[in-house]
Amino acid sequence: MAQRIWLIRHGKSARPFGVIDHQRPLAARANADAALIRRWLEGAPALYVASTALRAVQTAALLAGERPVAEREELYHADAAAFLAVVEETVAATPSAAFVAHNPTITDLANQLAGRAVVDNVPTLGVVAFERSGEGGNWRHVACVAPKALRFR
Repeated sequence: MAQRIWLIRHGKSARPFGVIDHQRPLAARANADAALIRRWLEGAPALYVASTALRAVQTAALLAGERPVAEREELYHADAAAFLAVVEETVAATPSAAFVAHNPTITDLANQLAGRAVVDNVPTLGVVAFERSGEGGNWRHVACVAPKALRFR
């Protein structure tokens, strides 16, 4: 069975005074950016998995609509290896999943899975998509998109 994943950096966050990093909410701009990315995703994926940071959870909710959102604490400070472990565990049960988390891990993992540098820096609400033909195979990079590029289409 084919598997697809989308690595998504959370939307632009606000920086309210006195709010700890984990509790930082999205900035107003994130709503418009999320609408662009949601249209680009065209109803996929089946599941969203988000870091427990508020801005990641809010981003996932904006993108998911009625689809489920699971929160995973380990994605908040994960390195690429720990993040990939969550990806593999998730796609074993749900072959179509998006992961909403943070840089630099999103960029690092995207380049690692592609086997080459496909992106210098995933911007806020940027998406890097991959697919593979079955469990345990190599991921194939299929797309990179950012809200800025979609504004001009």
